[in-house]
Amino acid sequence: MSPPGSVRLLRFATRSTDGERPASRAEPTDAELAERARDGDPRAAPLVWDRYAPMVRGVLHRTLGPGHDVDDLLQDVFIGFFRNVGSLRDTGSLRPYLFGIALRTARTALRRRRVRRWLRLSDDGALPDVASPDGDPRSREAVRRLYAVLDELPDRERLAFVLRHAEGHELTETAALLGVSLATIKRVLARAEAHVEARARRDDVLRDYAEGTHE
Repeated sequence: MSPPGSVRLLRFATRSTDGERPASRAEPTDAELAERARDGDPRAAPLVWDRYAPMVRGVLHRTLGPGHDVDDLLQDVFIGFFRNVGSLRDTGSLRPYLFGIALRTARTALRRRRVRRWLRLSDDGALPDVASPDGDPRSREAVRRLYAVLDELPDRERLAFVLRHAEGHELTETAALLGVSLATIKRVLARAEAHVEARARRDDVLRDYAEGTHE
C-alpha cells in the first residue's frame, strides 16, 4: 500500500543523503568507536561525527521541519553524547543511542518553540519561505503548510509520525525509540495520521497530495 499523499510530501520535502557513512574494513566498528569514546580517546570524536552527523542532521531536519536551523542542535546532540557516553553499556548500540539523543534534543526544541510563541517572543508561528527540491512554488507552499499542520500535534504524536513515515521505522522500532508499548504507539500514530490527513484534505494546497493527484 502506498503511503498517504501528505506522507509522500514529507519524504519529498526532507529527502537528502543523510544516511550514516558505512564503516570500511579499515575503520573501527561502532562498538570500537563507543569504547574509544568511553575511554576518552581524542581520536573518537571526529570518527563518530563523520559517521553519524549526517544521520543526526536528517533526524533533526525531518522532525523540526524547514525554517529551523539545526546546526546548533546538531552540536548539542554530540556534546550530549560525549558527556554521557559513560552510561552506554552496550557498545554495539552506538547508532540507536545517538538516535535517542537526537530525538530528545528535537523534543526539547519543539517545546521551546511553543513556549516562545506563547510568550510572544517570536512571530505568530508561520514558517519562513523554504526551498523546495524542485523549485516548484506550489510544492514549497505545500511543505510549509504541512509542517504547520505537524506543529498542531503534541510532541509525541509528531515524533511518532516522523519516525514512522519520514524515517521509515517499523512500528516496533518506533515504539522502542519513544519508550512506549506497541499498543500505545499504534494509538498515537492513529491519532497523528487522522489529524494530518483530515487537515490536509481540508487544505486547498495539500488536498492534491492527500488525494494522490499531485504529480
